[in-house]
Amino acid sequence: MWRKRLGIFCIVLTGLWMGVIYWMSAKPAEESSDMSLSVGFAIGSVIVENFDNLPVPEQYAYAEQIDHPVRKSAHFSEYTLLGILLSADLLLCASLPGLAREALAWLAGTLYACTDEAHQLFVDGRSGEWRDVLIDSSGVLLGCVLAVLAFQVLRILVRFYRKRRKAVREGAC
Repeated sequence: MWRKRLGIFCIVLTGLWMGVIYWMSAKPAEESSDMSLSVGFAIGSVIVENFDNLPVPEQYAYAEQIDHPVRKSAHFSEYTLLGILLSADLLLCASLPGLAREALAWLAGTLYACTDEAHQLFVDGRSGEWRDVLIDSSGVLLGCVLAVLAFQVLRILVRFYRKRRKAVREGAC
């Protein structure tokens, strides 16, 4: 019963996360640029000593200089989380062997990345880029790998806990 509820919860989270990705992709180019520049300013204020005391043009120059890596890191990160969620969905809700399950999670995430980039073709000032699909699908792959590792660690911990609980009940400890 708990597995079914957790599976439904994960599917809802996945749908919400896909909605967040869609929402961010629906932002016009100017709004998207402003958002990534604000991240560049935040990074600058943390990494660059006395960043807040620099003249505003120098702050903008720094934010613009790191804008491309910030955008690509955002792509990679949002799809890494999607890969984790898709892997969890399939683990909890599908009776598939591990490799098939993870391949399906990666394929679903990659297909969503393709539709996301196609969607951007219709957004003012945005473009769909194959390079972004590759970055996104790499993020999904990392998410799937991280999910598999987390599930394996969790499985080991559960086995250890059950073994320990059994030993305590039997008076071995």
